[in-house]
Amino acid sequence: MIIIVGAGIIGLFIAHKLVSKGLKVKIFDANDIVGNSTDASVGMLAPMIETKPLEDDLLKLMLESKKIWDSQKGLDKEKKNIGLKKNSSLLVAQNIDDLEKIKFKKVFLEKLGLKTKLLDQKETLKLEPELNTNIIGSLFCQDQNQVNSHKLKSFLINKLSQMDCEIIKVQKLEKISLFEKFVKLDNTKIKAEKVIIACGVWSEQLIKKSFDISLPLRPIKGVSMLLDAGRELFTNNLWFKNIYVAPREKNILAIGATEEEKGFNTSITMDEIYFLSKNAWEIFPDLENFKLLEFKSGIRPSVIDGNPIIGSLSSVAPNVICAFGHYRHGILLAPVTAKLVCDYVFGEKIKKNHNFFSPERFNL
Repeated sequence: MIIIVGAGIIGLFIAHKLVSKGLKVKIFDANDIVGNSTDASVGMLAPMIETKPLEDDLLKLMLESKKIWDSQKGLDKEKKNIGLKKNSSLLVAQNIDDLEKIKFKKVFLEKLGLKTKLLDQKETLKLEPELNTNIIGSLFCQDQNQVNSHKLKSFLINKLSQMDCEIIKVQKLEKISLFEKFVKLDNTKIKAEKVIIACGVWSEQLIKKSFDISLPLRPIKGVSMLLDAGRELFTNNLWFKNIYVAPREKNILAIGATEEEKGFNTSITMDEIYFLSKNAWEIFPDLENFKLLEFKSGIRPSVIDGNPIIGSLSSVAPNVICAFGHYRHGILLAPVTAKLVCDYVFGEKIKKNHNFFSPERFNL
């Protein structure tokens, strides 16, 4: 039996991978955790857009995971059910400063062997004619697409239910205790070989109380919104200086996302609403005619070095495997995280570039 703590996208992907390999899995999820990162996720699958200088190892991991997404193994019949789109992304410039930044981005990506295409205003508006004419150019990044994170989560939960993988809801989960033949989750004893911790930013508190280990993880709040445009506006995902836009089915636009250090506070404030609305107004000529469907907030788990924590607590608790700290890349990195965790569970040799993400890098 394998225990997974956390029923977000990462935990669900891991569970699906392990059950598919014939293992018995139980997922525990705490009711007192609100605002997980999936709640505000737009679901972008765009490593070329997301990568930054000095993040070589993270980029390799993102590209590896993107290949898994692109292979669509087992998802061909389910693309509509999870909102997986085969579209591309435009990094849009609204002024000269933006244009210089995307030119730098193009050079940076080309040095990494990634091809893009710089478009002028006319070419950009030909590709996306509904954009505001105040734009002056864009960078076209092919096959940098998206998935509907909420549909994906529902799909995985239903799939796991059919595979007899139980998701157990508890009021709260504060401590894990390991024994020779069983695991104790607070007061619940379960016969299990390994425990996988995948509860986002709350993982740090759980590990601290359970094993007296502190990991450099902090909460970053994000807010996104959904709009009904009333008609189909865009084909590609759109990235601007302050916000990004994912066109979904039924004329829905998912717009994200703010980034603020506000602890575990998930309430949505007027300044966050203003920030998203103001930036959206500069993009869409007729925003006043769009219907506001909802605002969503979530808390992203950010690690001090910008990289996720994936691997066993080998020096303290080798039967405990970490899978958290993905920050804003959780949906993109879910498939490769599940693959890597599976390697740890089955005792496979961990590749050097994958071992880079181990929690042992913090000298536990």
